[in-house]
Amino acid sequence: MHVAAETRSFQRAATLLQRTLGAVISAKSVERLAGDVGEELRQRQESPTSAKEVTAPAVAVVSCDGGRIHTREAGQGPGVHGAKWRETKNASFERMAPTKTVDADPCPELPETFRQVAHVAKIAEKAAFQAEAAPEDRPIYEGPKRVLRTCLSSMVNSDEFGPQMKREATRRRFFEAARRVFISDGLPWNWSIWSAHFSMFTPILDFIHAVKYLYAAALAWEADDESRWARYLQLAEACWQGRAAELVEQLLAELAARGVAPGEALPEGSPHQPLADAARYFHNNAERMNYPCYRREGLPITSAPMESLIKQINFRVKGTEMFWNDPDGAEAILQLRSASLSEDSRLDDYLKTRPGSAYVRRTTLETAA
Repeated sequence: MHVAAETRSFQRAATLLQRTLGAVISAKSVERLAGDVGEELRQRQESPTSAKEVTAPAVAVVSCDGGRIHTREAGQGPGVHGAKWRETKNASFERMAPTKTVDADPCPELPETFRQVAHVAKIAEKAAFQAEAAPEDRPIYEGPKRVLRTCLSSMVNSDEFGPQMKREATRRRFFEAARRVFISDGLPWNWSIWSAHFSMFTPILDFIHAVKYLYAAALAWEADDESRWARYLQLAEACWQGRAAELVEQLLAELAARGVAPGEALPEGSPHQPLADAARYFHNNAERMNYPCYRREGLPITSAPMESLIKQINFRVKGTEMFWNDPDGAEAILQLRSASLSEDSRLDDYLKTRPGSAYVRRTTLETAA
């Protein structure tokens, strides 16, 4: 099953099994088995307890984010019918090593990694400003180190995914951790899950997503690249230092100078839209932006591991001409892929005890007697 979860197609999985193990298994058989195991893993998620002993973490970090998967209608014969993009729900659960809390911010100034034009432009997914950025020797905030991560991925909506996340956190004893963190971008459904199931976790807005809004705002704010870069640095420094109210005030003042009222609907393609988007984003998330406090407590301030997890999941489920039967085939492969990526050997543990596996003798009427 790890081969089916890690390779890009069931045909490749079948080929790899034959070439490495000499096992002749058709791609269709691999697909059917992956579907069965994926469904079984989905059903097992309904249990709030773990089959193995779990240590309560010192630092527990929960993240969630959406992805995309290309689906098709099942049972429609050869070819792709009813193709469409569907959103996936994904979550990461990290047990992290404890770090010391300190009285002063260990990294009060915006670090060099967020002061490099090319790097910041890549984060923002926009063209780099043609501006000089003199390197400075500034400390880097690394945050706590991961000890073990598990993950979930599903086609269900956020109302169903929230309880799944809570069950996983319960199994991992995250609610018993001394320091608990819920970190995410500004999507409303993420924070609805936090409010409903993780309100006792410290909510943190992912700083990298904040950078995207700051860069876009600076691009719309100024007329030349040197001024845009200077504006970005000024805004990013304020954000890094947790001055969310100041950020919102500056953005609203610039919008007012352009004749745009707070909350005013702008026409499509308006040059003021990035400023309005940033003002709304930071206003809505201001209470999750106390980054100096989070750094003093040794907590993470970016959801980079969550972004990495999305890419790892997408490696298996997204690709040219890759479509999944909606909903069963898509759900099964997401369950299998997330179980394979989890670092607690849950897929191996399940396969060893799965009825009919090579590790467990099937019960018969004779042996039962």
